Amino acid sequence: MGKKLGSDYRLFVQSAVAGTFVQPAGQGNLTINRSKNFSTSATKDTEGVDTQTPGLRTLSINQAIVPSLPDPDGYTRMETLDKSNAAEVYQIRKKPFANGDVVFACLMYTALDNTGFEQGSTVTAGVQLQPAENPTVDTLS
Repeated sequence: MGKKLGSDYRLFVQSAVAGTFVQPAGQGNLTINRSKNFSTSATKDTEGVDTQTPGLRTLSINQAIVPSLPDPDGYTRMETLDKSNAAEVYQIRKKPFANGDVVFACLMYTALDNTGFEQGSTVTAGVQLQPAENPTVDTLS
């Protein structure tokens, strides 16, 4: 099996019309973070080593964007979701990015966390997504 290319995967956000997904313009690096929390299982009689038990996973998605405006159903929609604290369904699709190409889908909260206004560069924005529910699709295919 060949290597997968990062540019073959893109983020989509559900528009105000349920079931309609839009690809925000200006996407850059996209990262899914899946870390697992551990809790101590050590007791006083097991001195020396803090043994651990696996717990819940922490899931987040980071998307770098160079906003290409106007983008009312993409980036501007994410700004609205950020300000309202409303959760919305996000998808990650693989090329050719059709409805059947979803490899990740989840109801998520939106946070616009970093905006860069560097001299001589385009404006950049960072988007962080946190799950409101468990993902309904979570595969890498």
